[in-house]
Amino acid sequence: MPASDARKRSRRASDRARPKTARVDASDGANAAREDSEDELELAGGDAYGALLASLGANVARESDEDEDASSSDASERSGSEMTTSSASDGEDEDSPPADARAGGSARSSGAASDSSESDDESDARGEESGDGNDDDDADDDASASAGEKLEEGGGMDEDEGALARHLRVGETLADAEAEALKTQRVSFPKTSAESVGKKGAWEGANGLEPPKTLDVPRFVNAKLRERWRTVTGSEGFASEDQARLYSMLAAYVDVQHGNRMLIPDQGPAGQQLNDETLDAVCLHVIDHVTRTRNRVMKNNESLAKKAKAGVKVIEDDLPRDQGFVRPTVLFLTPMRNIAGRAIMRLLELCPAAHGRNDAVNKLERIEEDFLAYDGSDSEDEVEDEHGNKKKKYKPFVPDDHKALFKGNTDDHFRLGLKLTKASVRLYVDFFGADIIFASPLGIVTALQDEKSAADFLSAIEILVIDHAHVIQMQNWAHVATLVDAMNALPKDTRDCDIQRVHESHLNGHARHLRQTILLSAFQTPEINALFNRRCVNFEGKVRFRAPQRGVLGKLAVKTRQQFERVAMKASDVVDADDIRFKYFTKKVLPRIRENPEPGVVIFVSSYFDFVRVRNLLVAEDVSFAVNSEYTEPREAARARTLFADGRKRVLLLSERAHFYFRRRIKGAREICFYSLPEHRDFYPELVSYLAGSSAAASARATDAVAGAPVVGHVAGVVALFSKLDALKLERIVGCARARKMIDDDERPMFLFV
Repeated sequence: MPASDARKRSRRASDRARPKTARVDASDGANAAREDSEDELELAGGDAYGALLASLGANVARESDEDEDASSSDASERSGSEMTTSSASDGEDEDSPPADARAGGSARSSGAASDSSESDDESDARGEESGDGNDDDDADDDASASAGEKLEEGGGMDEDEGALARHLRVGETLADAEAEALKTQRVSFPKTSAESVGKKGAWEGANGLEPPKTLDVPRFVNAKLRERWRTVTGSEGFASEDQARLYSMLAAYVDVQHGNRMLIPDQGPAGQQLNDETLDAVCLHVIDHVTRTRNRVMKNNESLAKKAKAGVKVIEDDLPRDQGFVRPTVLFLTPMRNIAGRAIMRLLELCPAAHGRNDAVNKLERIEEDFLAYDGSDSEDEVEDEHGNKKKKYKPFVPDDHKALFKGNTDDHFRLGLKLTKASVRLYVDFFGADIIFASPLGIVTALQDEKSAADFLSAIEILVIDHAHVIQMQNWAHVATLVDAMNALPKDTRDCDIQRVHESHLNGHARHLRQTILLSAFQTPEINALFNRRCVNFEGKVRFRAPQRGVLGKLAVKTRQQFERVAMKASDVVDADDIRFKYFTKKVLPRIRENPEPGVVIFVSSYFDFVRVRNLLVAEDVSFAVNSEYTEPREAARARTLFADGRKRVLLLSERAHFYFRRRIKGAREICFYSLPEHRDFYPELVSYLAGSSAAASARATDAVAGAPVVGHVAGVVALFSKLDALKLERIVGCARARKMIDDDERPMFLFV
């Protein structure tokens, strides 16, 4: 990118070129589902990395750490299902300048505030702990290399390295007209064929972002962080091209949607240590961002203190705009404590400040107890290992990915503040004194309900990480939309904020357009795409990784008849899609189920709202059925499965969330009816495997049926309903190529796989 263009990007909005935009369709999640071609991309911010270092000022890169005292914090013990955070102790923050500099109105003190993250019952029950004391940081613990030092080290700084300093957001100001345009636009993702996705997947919308030339960690990354990365990973660079490519996207500060996020077990089949490449790349980016942001504030504090000591009067226009309204700049959302615990431990392992002395990290044992230890929520299913530790007992048929996901504490209501200092990491600090907040969506939403100013700690978030979004969707996706809408708003209470040093875009209410959102999920869904397209309005643009989908029909352990029936819908039927599907099921599928002379029909429903609707229909039609949902008590669920297996109940109504959380074995199934396709592709072969115990004669009937011919009478096997709006689900089950044919072929309403 030419340097002249970079300098234009860093000037005031009136001097900066307008980014190209695209209009947004009126429909929301449903458009995202339609072959995924409605989620289009056009980079709204231009080139790869933004402004060059020259446009930001050489002083930004010449960061140096100052001696600092870590705030001592009052930690509180957990009560109920929530995690309480500790109040930061009174006293000066590490980023606060001396008193004479503050007298000139030059610095922000992010000192202690009362613990707003605690609920009322937690506050009543908490037990006070002693503070951590002050950190006596070593004077020789210098910051990352300056621009001049980098030139001396390696013969010059290329454009990408210098450009990455733009993440400091110096001089970035959005005009009101630009901000309004960003609210109504949606970047356009081009239609991607299965051939272009290939075997490894493809980045969509990354035309302006060149792949890294080597696997080396970029030199713009903090020098100590690079050294720590080398120590932890045993390599000078990234583990793979995919990891290097992902980090290049993160470092460009565009919004990133990664659609192939898999949970990596702690150990492989042979007991070897396995590293989560996606998590490592995100942690590296987060640590580098927080470190550089803190170093910049401290550098400016030092400069202002020197001027104040010399008696130089600093006018308001000369004060650096280097802060938000509050200190927290990163929000890391995970669905459960165990996933958050793994992310925290990996971040601590990669963070240079967490190493070097024995007391570099406080309350580490408490992290292991609160986040990684088994919670014992299902005491009747627990066993003890060879060391006497309790762990979850699983049946042999439970897949390994389920065991890895639910290993440890699965509580979904928590929040934790983490503070990075020069030579230490402080856990369980007050939100307003934290740099990074780890939380679940439920934990944040309940905190937002405490008081009017409860959302103030989200006002300066610059990086939002949503990890395992597909798991969060199994909980309550509405919480994510609620907290995203509450982020980057003007605070109700300025607390100890120095308004004179707050970014102009934050003062103008445009902070959300400078926020980077990193959305990690195992697959794409209409809800996830809708959030990414409509609520992520970063002016840098957005990119998306599209994973290849080959289907799971080859994984079936049972050879059976599979009949996919397309529910006819038009693009204009988005609002009435649920009603159209329900009407089709009532008129076409339910009569066939009632004509079935034998019991053993499992009706699988993905959405709980549809689940309730189908349940009421079965009651009205006087169908003998049992229920297994996520809200069914364990004893009632076991009794329902027993009645179904014995044939005393002809139908078993099963919700996707029940199967997701419990993976219960269902016996006596002779037919599986998918009222709606599962979001998780592996659920399809798992449910079809229930037919293994059914009669071979019954499952082989009508195998000579012609695909597309009308069904007469009952046919054992699998019946699956789908529509054009189920394109994302369908391609995960049958593959991209088949899914396109099944959706586009209007003449054939039924498709048969044997």
